[in-house]
Parts: sequence; structure tokens; C-alpha cells
Amino acid sequence: MSNTTQNGGELNIEWSYSGKALRAQALSFFLLSLALVGGGLYATFFAGWFSEFYLVAWCAITGCLLLLWGYHFAVYLYRVWTIRYLLNERHLCSYRGLFTRIRDTQELVHIDDVRLVITLFDRIFNGGVGKLVIFSGADRTSGKMILTGIDKPKEIFEHLNSARTALRAQRSILTGG
Repeated sequence: MSNTTQNGGELNIEWSYSGKALRAQALSFFLLSLALVGGGLYATFFAGWFSEFYLVAWCAITGCLLLLWGYHFAVYLYRVWTIRYLLNERHLCSYRGLFTRIRDTQELVHIDDVRLVITLFDRIFNGGVGKLVIFSGADRTSGKMILTGIDKPKEIFEHLNSARTALRAQRSILTGG
């Protein structure tokens, strides 16, 4: 979480996509890189150091590694730099996009349910990063909003759920029913 303010009953929590959510992808790319280099070494020892196959194999391996790690680095930068979330006393907002900025806003009073998802894979490899699935009958687009790459998802879940419950209770007291 990058910024939390709670003074005078006002809630204002701002956070971004956690880079920890991509640890498992980096690990799988590392293992794939080891396999590619191992295959290149195998080809080198069996084809000989000075054959054409040796040069072609190592050029192909180097190209694959550059593409693989370039892709991972680009995805990491895009997600960490462009995906932001904001929770205040009335709204939950999601911002994403580099060239086209997309803002999804959900009023807390219209949120029907919140689901916290932390897979075993995320707990083991990604440092406990999870996602929140927000269900709303009032949302005309799809009825749900998915917030991914959340560090400390239980804490965010509790803040969101208590803010939603408090706002609904306040609204029912004000309307008398």
C-alpha cells in the first residue's frame, strides 16, 4: 500500500499493482532460460564447437532469451507503472492504461459482495499477492470488477468490506429503513 489516510473518519487508501505478482512468471522464465542454455550446451558438445549448427543454435537461444526477458520486463513496467487503485469513503476506483487511461469507478453502497482470492501458487511464489473480485448488481458493464496484483490483500479486503458495510448502515439509518 502506498498511501493510507484515515483522519476524521475519512478513508483514503491508494495503492498500485505489486511487482511481487510477477515473481512466478520470472521464476518460470528463469527455468526456461536454464533449459535453453542447457540445450545449447548439449548441442555444442555433440555437434562440435566449430560447426554451423553451433552458431545457429546459440543465435536462436540468444534471440529467444532476449524476447523472453524483454517481454517480462515490459509487462512488469506496464503493470507496476500504470495500474492504480483508490478506495475512499464512497468509491472504489481502478485506473489502468498507458496511452488510453481507463478509470472504473464503483460506488461502495452498490457493491453486493467482495471475494478475496489468494491461490496456493500466489502464497508460495508471489509473496501472498492476491486479487479482489467486486460484485455489483448496479454495474451495467459486467457486474464485477477485478482488482489484481494486490499486496496485502487481506488488509485491503477488510478496509473495503468495513467501508461498504458502514456506508450501507449509514444510508439505511438516514433513509429510515
